[in-house]
Parts: sequence; structure tokens; C-alpha cells
Amino acid sequence: MEALPSRVVGIDLAKRSYVAHIIDPNSEKAQIWEGKTDTGGIDRLCAKLQPHDRLGMECCAFAFRLAKILQERVHCKVLVLNPGELAIIYKSVKKTDLADAGKIAWLLNRHPDEELPTVTLPTEQEEHRRALVSELRSKKKARTALINRLHSLFVRQGLVVLTKEDLRTARNRDENIRALSDFTLGEAKRIQEELSMMESHIETIEQEIKDDLKAEPVVAQLLSIPGVGPATAMAYLAHVGDGSRFSRARQVSHFVGMTPRVDSSGETTRLGSITKRGCTAIRSLIVQSAWAAVHTHRNHKLKEKYQELVHRIGKGRAIVAVARRLLELMWIISRRKEFYHQTSMDELRFKMARSGLKMHFVGSGT
Repeated sequence: MEALPSRVVGIDLAKRSYVAHIIDPNSEKAQIWEGKTDTGGIDRLCAKLQPHDRLGMECCAFAFRLAKILQERVHCKVLVLNPGELAIIYKSVKKTDLADAGKIAWLLNRHPDEELPTVTLPTEQEEHRRALVSELRSKKKARTALINRLHSLFVRQGLVVLTKEDLRTARNRDENIRALSDFTLGEAKRIQEELSMMESHIETIEQEIKDDLKAEPVVAQLLSIPGVGPATAMAYLAHVGDGSRFSRARQVSHFVGMTPRVDSSGETTRLGSITKRGCTAIRSLIVQSAWAAVHTHRNHKLKEKYQELVHRIGKGRAIVAVARRLLELMWIISRRKEFYHQTSMDELRFKMARSGLKMHFVGSGT
């Protein structure tokens, strides 16, 4: 039987609706579909699609779910595209849902799969882990905002000697708010209640992360790297996975968005700031881990590299360079299943026990 010609479908997703641009080889005129992204709208979209269709959409929170639904129910080819590499869309002077859908369809019609900036669909486990990392980051940002608000009350009453660091723990907050008076004390107590609830949520999420990591055999290797803790290990596993889809460590840095932009013309080459493609949460955690690594009491290569760079390029750029090295080191160690050679087994056992990850592990140092 002769194969049916493939239709190309470009979809632009919004929060509650979608626009689809269809290029049909049997029709001279493109078709336009519009619909809702609720259950009924997805059912109607599935009914319109055919198994031999080739469909593309920009990566977003809903795109992964929709792609899996279409693959399971329609069995069509679905490509989720990296929006950071679709210059034809983000550099366009005309940006509407219909125009974006048309550009995605045009790209799919002109290029084979291997030439498109596709994003690998996460597994259900990876989606859950990404949600945990994202929620933890969101809760910690909210906690910091509440501490800043509480500190502002002390400043309002002229108690400027107290620092934000003095308000980090519940015990310190209970002792210090006694110095407040009038309506300010009532406001401080309400903030205290919000902080207690937020810290309870953070503790629950962190415990869930630790419980999940106990089933991962590579966690011990990841935690052997200075500065890397459970949250960073979880972010790495959630977004990079086992790392098998990358052939080099630098590809991981590019995927996360920690490689510098390159501007080259003639004999002049300039390196700009990092691309910041990929997930913000993992970049934030990797940089935090880099700071923790360079502030450890013992010497190791990451700390030495920071000390070498900081005098030449400053603290900000130096720590990003160290963070990139740390991320690439995580990939190397997880792929080789080896321990960081400058960390002893005793140090690693103590670190894992302190992190609540007491578990049996075997392996050798690199």
C-alpha cells in the first residue's frame, strides 16, 4: 500500500487556546484550526489529526503533556522545539499566535527532524522531579521575601542593628520580635505564621527529594563533588537524566544555558554573557553549589580555579565559570560512575549522613 503524504501541522499554544497552521500536500491553501486546550478541545484536535501527520510546537509547560497525549491517541509524529533557538520566531517583528504557528509549520516543511532544535520529552519521573525542584525554588524565594518584609519592620522602628541573618531561624525570630511594639508587633506575628507554614512546606519538599534520591545509585557519586547537595543532585537528574543523550560534557553546559555567547567577525572574537537557555532552576542551584564549593575549608581544584580567575575577571564571572566546570564534572562522574578523586570515602559518608541520605554504596575514586 502506498504511504499517504504527510501533512505538516504547526501549533502555537496559549494558556487556554491553540492555533494550528496545516500545510497539506494535497491542497494549495493552508488550513487554520483554532480551539481550546481544555479536555473537549484536545479531543476535537485529536479527531482532526491523522497518524501520518508531522506536528511541531514550542516547548512550554503544557507542550510536554499535549505531545504525549497526541502520541498515545493519534500515534502521529510530534516534535517539541526549543524556543530559544527559533530565531525566526523570537526575532520576528510580527508576532501573533497565527504567525508563530505558520512559522513552525514552515520550518517543519523545509527541514528534517535532525536539523530542528528538538527537546526530548521528559519521562513521568523526570517531570515529577522537575516539579519538585521548581516548587522548592519558589518556596525558598517566597521565604526570603517574607524575611525581608520582617526585617523592614525592625528598620521602620529604628532597630537597624539587627540583620536579615538574625531572622533566619524561628527561634531567633521569636526572640527578636519582642523588641517591636504597637501594630508593628501584630504584623510581625502574622509574618511569623506565614514563615512557619512556608518552612514546613520546604521541609516536606526537601524530605520528598531525599526519599526519591535514595533509589538512585549515582547519587553518592554526585554528592562526592564539593558543593553538590541533594537539591542540586535532584535538579541534575531531573533535567539531564543519566546524561546518555550527550556525547560531551560541554553539550550539557550548552543544554543548561551556561556557555557564553560568541560574537565572531573576521579576526575578532568576543565572548558575551551566558546564553541562559534551558531551565532557570538548575542554573541557580549549580551556581549556589559553586559558591558552596569555593567556600569550603579544604582545597580542591574547583576552589583553586576560582581563586585563579577571581583576580582577573571578578567574582561574578569567576563563579559562573566554576559553576560550568562543576556541572560538566557532574556529567563526567555520573557517566563513569566514579567518585570525585579529591573527596575521601569518610568525607562522603559524613556528607550523606548529614544530608539524610544514609545508604549503602560501592565504587572507586577517579
